[in-house]
Parts: sequence; structure tokens; C-alpha cells
Amino acid sequence: MKSATREDQDPPGRVLVVEDDADTRCMLVAAIADEGYVAIPALDGRHALRTALAVEPSAIVLDLMLPGVDGEEFVRAYRRQSNADAPIVVVSARPDAEAVGKDLGARAVLPKPLDISEFIARLKETMRATRGASAA
Repeated sequence: MKSATREDQDPPGRVLVVEDDADTRCMLVAAIADEGYVAIPALDGRHALRTALAVEPSAIVLDLMLPGVDGEEFVRAYRRQSNADAPIVVVSARPDAEAVGKDLGARAVLPKPLDISEFIARLKETMRATRGASAA
């Protein structure tokens, strides 16, 4: 009988994908799922906030330019209303994305159009750091 390893026992990480562009959202969700994580799509900041509070994601992939509640407003509301503090990976075409991401405490900021392999590498790095911090 095979003994269970730590990998077998840990549930996969849940990644909230906050992206209003359907094509980009589908690409991100598929790439994240291909890596074995549970990808949870959100269409805008309001939807993302409700979802984040309900599922407590392991990480958040965030576009800054969203209709209604934008990415910055979402992060501030999420941090006010949640005891959790999931790490954030910003993906944005905003010219000031790097500065905004730094201000929000993002673990990574990637420009659009995305290099999907770089995105996956940064997400995996973020997820490993998150698991390491929660195990300590």
C-alpha cells in the first residue's frame, strides 16, 4: 500500500483570477489549471471581493483596470474585510502598473500582453512562498 505524501494530503492552491477580458481570463484560468491549481474566475472587482471573502484564495491574479470597482479598490476592500492576506500577482497594461503593484504589496507585476511561461513561473514562485510561510 502506497503511503500518502505531503503533496497527496495538501489540497491544491486556489487562485482567484480577476480579469474582465474574457479571452485573457480564459487563457489565465486554463494555464493555472494546467499547473494543478484550482482557478476561480472573477469578472470585476465587486465579483472578486465577494468571491475572495467566500473562498479565501491562496493567491490572487489581478488586472488593475476593471469596470466599476478597479483592482486598487478591490485590494483595499479585500484587506479591510478579510483576515486573510493572499499574495497578489498583478497583470496589467497600465503604464504605472509597477508602481501601483508595489503600493498594493503585490508579489509580482507582469505587463500585458503576457508571456504565459513567465506568468506561470512567477505564480508558482508565489504559491511556493505562500505554502512555505503557512507551513512555518
